[in-house]
Amino acid sequence: MQLKKYNKWIKDPWIFFSFFAVFIAIALIIIPQFRLMFASIKEEKGIFFLKLQSDTGIAQAISEGTKGFEIEENNGFLTIKKNDKQVLVIESWGEGKVLLTVNNGKNINFERISLDKLRIFNKTINFIISQKIFSQSLFGTPISPESLELEIIGDNTILLKSHNGAYLSFEDKRIEYTLNNYIRFFTKNKYIDAMKNSLIVTIASSILATTLAVSLAYYFARYQFAGKSLMITLITMGAISPPFLGGYVWRMLLGSQGIITKLLNLNFTIVNISGVIWVITWLTFPLIFLLSYDSFTAIDKTLIESSFGLGANRQNTLFRIEIPLAMPGIITGIYMAMMTAFADFGTPYVMSINLNVLPVLVYKEYMSEVGSNFPMASTGSIVMIMISSVILMGQRIYLATRAYASITSHDVILIKPLKHKKLFIMTYAIIIISIIFIPHLTVTITSFFKWSSGVIKPIITLENYSRMIGTELHSIYVSFLLGTTATFLDIAFGVGIAYIIVRKRYPFISNFLNILIMIPYIIPGTVLGIGFILIFNSSPLILTGTWVILMLSYFIRKLPFTMKASEAILYQIHPNLEEAAKSLGAKPTRSFFDITYKLMIGGVISGATLSFLHIMTEISSTIVLYRPPWKPMTAVIFENTTRAGSDFGIASAMTVVLMFFLYVPLYFITKKSRAQKKGEMFDAY
Repeated sequence: MQLKKYNKWIKDPWIFFSFFAVFIAIALIIIPQFRLMFASIKEEKGIFFLKLQSDTGIAQAISEGTKGFEIEENNGFLTIKKNDKQVLVIESWGEGKVLLTVNNGKNINFERISLDKLRIFNKTINFIISQKIFSQSLFGTPISPESLELEIIGDNTILLKSHNGAYLSFEDKRIEYTLNNYIRFFTKNKYIDAMKNSLIVTIASSILATTLAVSLAYYFARYQFAGKSLMITLITMGAISPPFLGGYVWRMLLGSQGIITKLLNLNFTIVNISGVIWVITWLTFPLIFLLSYDSFTAIDKTLIESSFGLGANRQNTLFRIEIPLAMPGIITGIYMAMMTAFADFGTPYVMSINLNVLPVLVYKEYMSEVGSNFPMASTGSIVMIMISSVILMGQRIYLATRAYASITSHDVILIKPLKHKKLFIMTYAIIIISIIFIPHLTVTITSFFKWSSGVIKPIITLENYSRMIGTELHSIYVSFLLGTTATFLDIAFGVGIAYIIVRKRYPFISNFLNILIMIPYIIPGTVLGIGFILIFNSSPLILTGTWVILMLSYFIRKLPFTMKASEAILYQIHPNLEEAAKSLGAKPTRSFFDITYKLMIGGVISGATLSFLHIMTEISSTIVLYRPPWKPMTAVIFENTTRAGSDFGIASAMTVVLMFFLYVPLYFITKKSRAQKKGEMFDAY
């Protein structure tokens, strides 16, 4: 019996695909996160530098380049500390000489590495001491340096002799695994402020977006009026915006030197945390609206009628029946909005480069021009994953503790509103849609004006587009290469994994894949990018700096869209259709492609389109992973909106091109897939 079971598994082509999918998911999701975790607890001891003054012989600390050590100067003594614990005390002893007093310095040993390099060590210290001499004689002939010498003169004291005027470095290359990085992260103001600001932006923008989105979704779900279908399509299009478009345009309009600010002579700037909240509110609004609208329209009308029949008024029915039943969509929309706000790198960076939020802090710690602090970048990444997981757990727990299903289902009731209510709803909707599309309209208009040193001139021109074509045309090709390649991978794996979850239901494997594939959705892009660099920056597979690493990050980060869309449509296809084909002699692979896949194609296209659109607008992982010449359109926009001497004309022209490639296909897909739900209609009272 067991042998037959194993033979059946061996003959099943889906079992091999499932193992391959598990391997890919572990390699691209689990391993990078484990590497990040180990990097966050990995700590190099560090390095510090001294300069021996040639005229006075005094040892002076050099702060630039110092890592892992704190240096305190007091009455001619330099105290070297590590994690607030004293390691060394350095005292100047005349020309080219310093006295080192080692804390717990018994049994000190030393070895010579070269004339200019020594190593001192015992159970508590392990320093490689090097000297460098940069001085020359009057006529350019190099001075013969004195070698680095060392004399142990006591249990814990060492006399170090070097060339007078030399630069000395003390480097401890030992690695230890501790929680010091986490202690530092949760105690230092810089990191605490980043967490606080991230939570303020996330919570405030989500509350504001939810208030506006749920109220508008309710009106759209309960009332019928002209233009509603078009408005829903426009809001759907607003859900897919080019990266940091809102931040870029609102700063252009209402910054301290903004167009509106200067025109009205206002003493005002939107470049602060309030401005970030404002911009992200409109970025997340469509997510909450669309899910809330679907939830309101799915409510069984008989429940509402029963409420009215028992004497409840519209307000009581709304708050006791309709909103509670719509909570799955509302809560899921809030969760998606919070994740978008929390992981948003572009908006805070563009709106206020000095605003410390976690995605920006992780990026700066990793990409700092002064010197990257990779352990702290990894620590910040793990903290972001932990906070994202807490938000997800909160959403799951809330929904799991309540029941929302009804036994029957009837079409939604559509009310024909009175004139004054219709005017209110349409005005409310038009104002919100206008605010959502202000950035799109502004960047389109300004792309046809001349820019000079970041200032717009009232001269209509096509020069921005000609410069973009002349200098950045390659980026359009790169974006489409990466977008199409990653999307095809998303289709192949998304459809296959959905089939394994819904149809095959292998023990452990199906549930494991279902959980694993959703992890990239809660991982911020900057974190995913750093994780990829950790695993693809050394042998045997070096992909850093290539188009392949970008494609893989896009593929795994956007796979949940295609997989979940395929899973949803697969639940609506009866398995007996495929079984009938098998009973007529068709092999499992042929029955899948000839029957099931053809019936799935609508849902697959919708999911693949979402994956493609999000890939084309991805910025947070792109900015960490891209290297010339593999520079996508989003990177071009980023460079030309954030860096000194940026060409805003090219940024605006490239944004318009990107919007065209996004919104043309999205318009036709949303128009087809989000057909207006038909139901009963009656006049409002």
